[in-house]
Amino acid sequence: MDPGEAILERELPARVVVIGDLNAQAVVLVRLLRGLRLITKDGRWSGGRTVIVQMGDVPNRGPGARAAMELLLALTPLAREAGGDILWLLGNHEVLSVLRHEAYVTPEEYMEFATQEEIERFVYARNRYQLELLGLPRLRGTIPPMGGRLRAWEEENAPGREAYRAEMGPTGRLGTAIRRLPVALTMGSLLFVHGGLSPRWAAHGIQGLEAETRRSWAKAPEFYEDVEPQSILRDPLGPLWHRVYALASAPSVRSDLHEVLAATGTRQMVIGHTRTDAVMPGEAGRVLVRHGGRLVMSDVGLGDPGESGAVLVIEKGRFEQWTPGGSKSQVVRVKAR
Repeated sequence: MDPGEAILERELPARVVVIGDLNAQAVVLVRLLRGLRLITKDGRWSGGRTVIVQMGDVPNRGPGARAAMELLLALTPLAREAGGDILWLLGNHEVLSVLRHEAYVTPEEYMEFATQEEIERFVYARNRYQLELLGLPRLRGTIPPMGGRLRAWEEENAPGREAYRAEMGPTGRLGTAIRRLPVALTMGSLLFVHGGLSPRWAAHGIQGLEAETRRSWAKAPEFYEDVEPQSILRDPLGPLWHRVYALASAPSVRSDLHEVLAATGTRQMVIGHTRTDAVMPGEAGRVLVRHGGRLVMSDVGLGDPGESGAVLVIEKGRFEQWTPGGSKSQVVRVKAR
């Protein structure tokens, strides 16, 4: 096997750390990794045989997409050398980002790819525009709110977007890495997938899902709209977009979930994609368990103002929620096969 490839079906390691949707929060990622003693202060791997599963959606909505992606890619070979691993799953926002669907890209994400000279010109022009919005040098009159207009100007004028597109493209380093990310994986009795796995897609098996993903990328789509609507990368009920288990509780939904777990030889599904505070009685900053412990939701809204973040630590037969303050609380037990 290529040493750069991820092992998609394996026994459950002694310690697994599950990090939900990152939303371009590189600072949060570093805080979590340091708090769990997985990296040193100078950024070297110190997690030994720990396996990290990042549930996808590293880019978009935040200020540090490039930094977060670069860190995960840099740490992966170091973790594997130590007997651990980092498994970054493909999320829908990775697909959007490499296929020019930039609706969720922030100005700060573009600017991570800009030159220092471009940033300096941008800051100068932004300051001039901000003075205009403040009504200066006008001395008298009503000054309307400027936040939305200033943000719109930033989105329109942020430098670095062409370099961003080149790096995320099919020949760019980040774009190439994203196109190789796995869609789903199993560890012992646990199934990990970004959005959720329907019976239709579960029938392909883990290796079959990987093959379907490769076939979709092999068609070399340039834009998101080039992807076939029912393909694994775009299907609304596909593994990247599925939300049914997270949002619904009907008997038919539970039946589908049990069918998928049986088909994959697992007992519990771990997902990201749908925030825990989008579901009653979930709340931001806390992992949520549904369907009698069969579904574990990891997207806790990392990077939200006032939220310190939380991750799942799986060891000694149980899921525990961990926060950077060092607190731990049991979420649910790992169901044996």
